[in-house]
Amino acid sequence: MNVKINRRNLFHVMSKNADAHMERIKQYIEQMGDAFLEESSKPNLSFELYRQFRKNGDRQGYEDVYFERRKRLTTFGLLAYLYPNERKYVSALEEEIWQVCNEFTWCLPAHINPSLEEQSFEEYKKGSYLPYTVDLFASETAFTLAEMTYLFADLMDPFLIDKVKIEVDRRVLTNFLKNGPFHWETATHNWSAVCAGSIGMACLYIEEDKDRQEEILTRVFHALKYYLQGFEADGACTEGYGYWQYGFGYFVYFSDLLAVTSNEQVNLLNQDKVKQIALFQQRIFLADDVVIHYSDAPSNRVKPMLGFTHRLQKYFSEVQVPRVSIAQEEIIDHCGRWAPAFRELIWYDTTLKEQGWSATTNYFADSSIFISRRRWKDKPFSFSAKGGHNDEPHNHNDVGHFILFGGNQLFLRDLGAGQYNRNYFSDKRYEFICNSARGHSIPIINHAVQPPGKEYAATEVLMEESEKAETFSLNLDQAYNDPTLKQFKRTFYWSKDGEPELIMKDTFQFTNKPIQIVEQFVMETMPYKIEEDFIAFFGEGATLRIVFDKETVTPVIEEIMYKNHQGEDEPFLLLKFELQQQDFIHIAFCFQFIE
Repeated sequence: MNVKINRRNLFHVMSKNADAHMERIKQYIEQMGDAFLEESSKPNLSFELYRQFRKNGDRQGYEDVYFERRKRLTTFGLLAYLYPNERKYVSALEEEIWQVCNEFTWCLPAHINPSLEEQSFEEYKKGSYLPYTVDLFASETAFTLAEMTYLFADLMDPFLIDKVKIEVDRRVLTNFLKNGPFHWETATHNWSAVCAGSIGMACLYIEEDKDRQEEILTRVFHALKYYLQGFEADGACTEGYGYWQYGFGYFVYFSDLLAVTSNEQVNLLNQDKVKQIALFQQRIFLADDVVIHYSDAPSNRVKPMLGFTHRLQKYFSEVQVPRVSIAQEEIIDHCGRWAPAFRELIWYDTTLKEQGWSATTNYFADSSIFISRRRWKDKPFSFSAKGGHNDEPHNHNDVGHFILFGGNQLFLRDLGAGQYNRNYFSDKRYEFICNSARGHSIPIINHAVQPPGKEYAATEVLMEESEKAETFSLNLDQAYNDPTLKQFKRTFYWSKDGEPELIMKDTFQFTNKPIQIVEQFVMETMPYKIEEDFIAFFGEGATLRIVFDKETVTPVIEEIMYKNHQGEDEPFLLLKFELQQQDFIHIAFCFQFIE
């Protein structure tokens, strides 16, 4: 596809009449910059750190230093944009760009293809260029530097600008053309969007050869088609909200830049599926900044990006603008990504009014995710459950799992993402409790849990509404590898008026008497009290009473520690009930919110 590119006037100058939200963002950036300027030492990507992953599977040591450098790069880039006459910021930016240009690789060691960066001298002599792995972060780095050469062409040393263009070309663009296709070009998850989107944007900025540009963009479009294929028609991101921000973010960044530079010749955003994906954000929050955190979500409390949302509303009027009070102000993320941070500045529109999340019910029929938000006595209460299968992107074995929120408290929760390391993305993935069925609110049957695999899935998923309740039901017998399990049906009844209440009913039928069935519920840590036929959990802004049949089950509560995404020890409560051993079992639990 031959696209006529116009690189002039890509970005409007920010309004000088910034509101309080934008002033807080600018203050945050200035504080980050001043702190970096005062540091006596700079991040050092040493050989020892580089080899840690190969030696023991540790990612964190190298990545901490790598991302610290990216944070410095982005911070000084933002400050140079905000204050172009402050030479200290421009000089600091030039220094960070120089350091990045001299890194051995822009790829993370965990993503390295050893036959490229780590090839032998004999292999090197056979080639005519230096080979590099093109991963998420190499692609992002190439785009970041390419965009900075456009923005700061009149501020930076001309030699450094040429150095950037050379490094972007030889490390990423040329390697993309000569070493591909890469595995992520047919991925149906965030990799295809981030890598292809970043490469596409770098190409739009620095590639002058029309034939190479067309070849690069053709493959970028191809990869982005695969990214969209990873979504069903309902637009749900089964990777979780964090990966929606990440993957869909880069899809939008590239698509928007392409639309602007091509004078609207090409607009990838003009698709109904893209619109549904854009609406995912307002449908997936439980309340304010509390989000459904299935799969490898890094946290259950996240802050929406206002600038990004404002840009989405430009294309899709149905997009709801979240409240400013819950929006991101610390816009430089843990990886120091330039693209989202910069666009929070340039896309923020003071004329758009906040709306907040409305009380509503959303059922993603294609992805089997149900969520209902309601208010009671001016407090939010929400319930979500999922079907799906056990081979989703960033998969957890969690078919039939559910989440319950009330007041300002997450009661029944998901553990989200664990600490990423080599084992986490290996055949040992489901030894981590956050990924295993043992770390979800689903039963253990005959000492066995749900296994991984697309064949282990929910069937006959149904959502129904009446005046008083919403019903979400699904069959789960296919989610277990147990030949004696004839039927397992789980049904949720979520009240729509009066005191918020959830009733969960499980029905099991076996060909033989089961050895053991243990119902388990993953709870947030909080004070609780066990009574004869219920347990009261005392949360922030609400109390949850879990009522059970004292004649058939007895509760047991354990406090368990796991490593969260940040590598920190985090506790949760595991509430367990062992059921009576019968061929046919029917059990109900009532989750009541009380004043």
